[in-house]
Amino acid sequence: MLAAKTELRHIEMVKQFLIKNNLLHPDLLPVKEFDSFYFPLQKRVQVPMTTVLSVKFDFPHKVKAKTADDLLKEKLSAEEFKIMPRSQEVVGNILILEIPEELRKKEKIIAEAYLQANKRLETVVKKEQMHEGVYRTRKVKILAGKMSKETVHLENGIRLKLHLEKTYFSARSAGERLRIARLVKKGENVLVMFSGAGPYPLVLAKNSRAEHICGIEINPVAHALAVENVELNCLGKKITLYDGDVREILPPIKKKFERIIMPLPKTGEEFLGLALSKIKPKGIIHLYSFLMENEFKSYESKIKELCRKEKRKVKIIRMVKCGQFSPSKFRVCWDLKVE
Repeated sequence: MLAAKTELRHIEMVKQFLIKNNLLHPDLLPVKEFDSFYFPLQKRVQVPMTTVLSVKFDFPHKVKAKTADDLLKEKLSAEEFKIMPRSQEVVGNILILEIPEELRKKEKIIAEAYLQANKRLETVVKKEQMHEGVYRTRKVKILAGKMSKETVHLENGIRLKLHLEKTYFSARSAGERLRIARLVKKGENVLVMFSGAGPYPLVLAKNSRAEHICGIEINPVAHALAVENVELNCLGKKITLYDGDVREILPPIKKKFERIIMPLPKTGEEFLGLALSKIKPKGIIHLYSFLMENEFKSYESKIKELCRKEKRKVKIIRMVKCGQFSPSKFRVCWDLKVE
């Protein structure tokens, strides 16, 4: 067996060199003997601060962590294993599963397997219903682990305190939030309509050079969490939050904005006229919708017609698929430039 022998004082430097150059044997662990340290190698190469040699002793094998699949192969039938939930969303230390009705009797066994396979998780829940109502909330059922639906989620350099049933949040939109942050130009004033527990305002404040971000949220629990999250991330100087219906809160605000974000995919276009009344010339609106692919063209026409009624010229800069609501329906963002 090939090994790189080094003195104890050089261990960390040698280790980093081997990792960087992909030279460490993937299945074996290093060995310490007296004043020397031996790294198992994949091939014979020159390694700084070491002597590369063949050794006669055996290196211990790494113990590979078992996956949920490993743990469930003997507990589910072949047919059950095929339909085991693969659609997963992790929010903080909580895993959200979609359990098919055929596996309802085995849901706790499945949840325990996921919990055992991922040490970072503390709770596993299943969706009981889709997001609904004015507040876009949903019910979940705890299947395993800690009996809590609260967590702190890490995303794009921020921390978000959340309650799964009391506020809307999608961890799958993290990439989209960062995309928007990277579009924001230095000195912009940004409005986030329907700001929830604060993911968009916080990600923008942390990852852009915006002058200031305003958020408006109708759900009082979500708003309270957003206020707490602003304090948690020490971003109070860059963010102002309003609690209430955007149709009542926004009109009296005298400020106009260079950029407005509308993360309300199902009915966002109903508020487009309001957004147009508060956007500066040459400003950008990010409007979200849930659409089938064959609906893209008709929705584009709908946007243009709505803008014509408001007597505003709008150019659609781009349309971005930023997630899937179902196998045939996409979450889409329309980036609109207002003349």
